[in-house]
Amino acid sequence: MRAALLLVLLAAGGFAYGGWALWGAVFATRAPPPPPVEIGDALAEVARSAAPEPDAPWPAIFDTYVPDPPKPTSAPRPKQTWRLVGLVAGGEDAWAILSGTGGEQIVRKGDRLGVATEVVAIEEVGVRLRQDGEETLVGFDKTPRSLLADLISNASDAPLEADLPLSLLAGRDMRLVLGRAGSVRMVAPNGGQGDLVPEILWVREGHIYDLIGLRRGDKVLRVNGHNVFDPELLANAKDMLGQAEEVSVEILRAGQRRTIRVRVTGRG
Repeated sequence: MRAALLLVLLAAGGFAYGGWALWGAVFATRAPPPPPVEIGDALAEVARSAAPEPDAPWPAIFDTYVPDPPKPTSAPRPKQTWRLVGLVAGGEDAWAILSGTGGEQIVRKGDRLGVATEVVAIEEVGVRLRQDGEETLVGFDKTPRSLLADLISNASDAPLEADLPLSLLAGRDMRLVLGRAGSVRMVAPNGGQGDLVPEILWVREGHIYDLIGLRRGDKVLRVNGHNVFDPELLANAKDMLGQAEEVSVEILRAGQRRTIRVRVTGRG
């Protein structure tokens, strides 16, 4: 009993102390706060008297712009060079053989050689080409021997004889063999009347016209009695030369009929 009474007294005392402390915290007079320190004017004065700081450089986002160097002017395209190997002049049927970097090529008027070159005409003096808008003439090769032959009179009465090696014809197209031999044009020998025959315009050294003794200005009338204008003659010429021991070539040289005796050699 006494213990319970003691506990009640202790609890009442605790409540009383707590109430008094709460009263003092709420209603007691508080001391006034200290006045604030005014430093704004002082900081402003320091900022005015201090030297300005340099602006800090910002790092560049991109590299410095450097313009591209001017593109070099493209060098002009070198013109293709051609060499005349042989031709047959005369009208729309004229054709020629030209030699270039890609080898030999048979051409006719209107043909194109590559992208920028056109065959304008095939004339007695050569092949006329138009390349990049400019016309050029591919003419005959002039060698010391050919120039000397032009000075020799075609009216010589010396016997006309020649040797022709059979190996020159073996396995070859006769049309190309004759085409590479030089250049001819088709003419009528009798004052513009009669059948057309080939007149030699240019002889290429070391080939069949040169080997059988033809010269510039010769008109070939017959071979073994056959008219040269006969279209079958060209197709059968290799067989004829391959079987015969000797071939006669009748020509008109400086207004005179002459015959060249051609011996076919090298039959093994």
